Amino acid sequence: ESTWGSRNLLEDDDLVEETTETGEPKLSKRKLKKLNRLSVAGLKQLVARPDVVEMHDVTARDPRLLVHLKSTRNTVPVPRHWCFKRKYLQGKRGIEKPPFDLPDFIKKTGIMEMREALQEKEDAKGMKSKMREKVRPKLGKIDIDYQKLHDAFFKWQTKPKMTL
Repeated sequence: ESTWGSRNLLEDDDLVEETTETGEPKLSKRKLKKLNRLSVAGLKQLVARPDVVEMHDVTARDPRLLVHLKSTRNTVPVPRHWCFKRKYLQGKRGIEKPPFDLPDFIKKTGIMEMREALQEKEDAKGMKSKMREKVRPKLGKIDIDYQKLHDAFFKWQTKPKMTL
């Protein structure tokens, strides 16, 4: 039998409150730890670099040592999302991204109009011809001038603007 399975909530010293001989309630270990814990402001006053102190640092076994280690040179800070319940970047699920917009120098080649016309032709086809197309695909449907493509990428190409 493992030590984890044999412990009951009622047997756990942390949670049971008993009374002392004087009649006042005896504090549990968890409550004693919480009472003896430093506040964030108190910890910031005690250390040399208060800018590295975070709210969860006060719960460490030795908060002063932790802040000292965090403030030493060439230490890499732990990413902020380590203590979040949600996985990293999973909160962005509801945000809808706008569809990709082709750069202007590619739009000028006329490729978008050609693709739209091809898509309309594809939509007009019946199911039988679509399945036949999947089995024996035809290549070279879009006939674009290679000189236009060359000019677009080697003459008119511009750097895209950076986004956050």
